[in-house]
Amino acid sequence: MNLPEKLTSLKPYDPITGSYSVRLDANESYFDLPTVMKAKIADKLEQLDFNRYPAPLADGVINAFAKYYGVSPDCVTAGNGSDEIISILETCFLQKGRKLVTVSHDFSMYNFYAALTELETEVVPKKDNLQIDMDALIAACQDADAVMFSNPCNPTSLGITRADVKRLLENVSCLVILDEAYMDFWDESVLSWVNDYENLIVLRTCSKAIGLAAVRMGFAVANPKLTGLMRAAKSPYNCDSISQMIAETVLSEHSLLEHCRDEIIVQTQRLYTAISDLVRRYPALLDTVYAPRTNFVFIKTAYAKEIYEALAKEGIAVRCFPDGLRICAGTRREQELLLSALENILKPD
Repeated sequence: MNLPEKLTSLKPYDPITGSYSVRLDANESYFDLPTVMKAKIADKLEQLDFNRYPAPLADGVINAFAKYYGVSPDCVTAGNGSDEIISILETCFLQKGRKLVTVSHDFSMYNFYAALTELETEVVPKKDNLQIDMDALIAACQDADAVMFSNPCNPTSLGITRADVKRLLENVSCLVILDEAYMDFWDESVLSWVNDYENLIVLRTCSKAIGLAAVRMGFAVANPKLTGLMRAAKSPYNCDSISQMIAETVLSEHSLLEHCRDEIIVQTQRLYTAISDLVRRYPALLDTVYAPRTNFVFIKTAYAKEIYEALAKEGIAVRCFPDGLRICAGTRREQELLLSALENILKPD
């Protein structure tokens, strides 16, 4: 049996496994749903018709999302997590041999799905300060069919302003796909622009600020023409009834969401301040920590692997990259455990 190399060369996604007392590796919200909210969801669960297919367009959750973010429901497509949306965009809006532009560092799944779709991919390196080189990006897009990147960025925690996005949109003709998974923690969103640019698609997720990582629900926001195409390309019942109900319920709780978001921003800044102090005191081991626009910080260090492994031995999980560590802002207690462990790891014997 002959199988394509693009499949046989793949390795399954390998998340961190094992028992950790502190999990700061997946950029999840540290807020679980309040008991009263879980009770409300449980009541609604009893009313579901389990013998019926889910709403094909996820109308209820789309309306809740649109109301919370101030966009038209006609501009929103729901997906089984942002990953499904990314897959649909790359497999249906592009085709084998066409060119996708991405940047590095960035979310690995953009290039993963591009490889399965057999796209030509050009990865534009970032500057030494990990910011996007807008001149180089615009140049690479001149013969491209699409460009895709996260803003703010996973894993660097940095972002580009609306002015930079506008410059990109006005200097390229290809599809511009902005993944705003972490934009709840910043204030440079371009969601309101989707009807102004025919080539703009903005992605959002429920797994970060909304605190529903267990519920696979993502969204694409674009003008009605592009939205119609995405709705036609997706599977008819791609979002199950339970996920739709939970996400709709939580997205309707505006005060709760805003409170959790604001608290996470405070804790992220607290973590950044504390790690900045470690960088100042241990410059031989820690290079730079970047001011975050997300719910995590990124530390540039040549000793990422060693620090990562030492933290794991203390029951603390973070994300390791070849040149740095990505650490999510957990609770105050989790931060205390992390910082104490880092101090012991970094200080001279």
